[in-house]
Amino acid sequence: MIDDSGSGGADPGVTDAETSSQPVQQPPRREILQLADCLDRGIGMFLKARLIPSGQWEAPLEARALSNFMVRNIEAVLVMARTDEVMLPAAWVNARVVFEHAVRILWLLDPDDPMARECRWLGFLADAERSHRLVAEETKGTPGSDVYCKNAQAMREFREGVTAVLPDGYSPQKPPSFQAMLQSIDSPRLYSIYREGSQYVHGSMWGTASYRKHLGNSAQFGEFVGPQGWILPLQLCWLSLRNAGRMLLARIPAPQRDWEAVDEEVEQGLVTLVQSLS
Repeated sequence: MIDDSGSGGADPGVTDAETSSQPVQQPPRREILQLADCLDRGIGMFLKARLIPSGQWEAPLEARALSNFMVRNIEAVLVMARTDEVMLPAAWVNARVVFEHAVRILWLLDPDDPMARECRWLGFLADAERSHRLVAEETKGTPGSDVYCKNAQAMREFREGVTAVLPDGYSPQKPPSFQAMLQSIDSPRLYSIYREGSQYVHGSMWGTASYRKHLGNSAQFGEFVGPQGWILPLQLCWLSLRNAGRMLLARIPAPQRDWEAVDEEVEQGLVTLVQSLS
């Protein structure tokens, strides 16, 4: 389980690159390690404040569970940042996942009306139901396929039961595309970052450029990763935690934290990293 005691992040006693079981090709520079420590403090602050939502609202419960997913992926990025700079392409995959989780939390909890948030949660539930049903259809006749059928059936019955008692004027809201989610929370410009991170997830030639330069007879192959590449994914992890975490704490509700203090620390860490590269 996620520890909400506030410890947060990786064990500070095993953060040195030398602890890796694999040979280190590019030991992380001090500025990257310091920035990772800043993010760890942000994780700890968030977990210490986060509570289990009370009442019967499903949306904050789902958002809290999704925040576990988000935090674990941030921690994965920090582990790689502390281990070897050449882990950057893999860290980008996790950072992109972090960003998607954060936006889903923000979209789910964005309405001020708690009933409207429940309608969005019903849309999430319908998506999960559909996924189980499709897997059941694709695995029909194989051992275990009935589990997916039962899961889809249980979700459908629960969804229809909740939908039936919604007040007039409310209905389940299907989650829009990721780009539309960003637009709905006034962050359309961030889609370019999502698109960049997706190149590492899908193994496009943009992503494999970490190991190849140029084309044809001019092609060079190697490990073309530098510390400057860590700036954006680390910053993306922090912005995701800060914005989604602040929203979740407000909706639970839970004690708010001094996000500005950690934000200033992270921003200064980013500036220090940039300056060290110049």
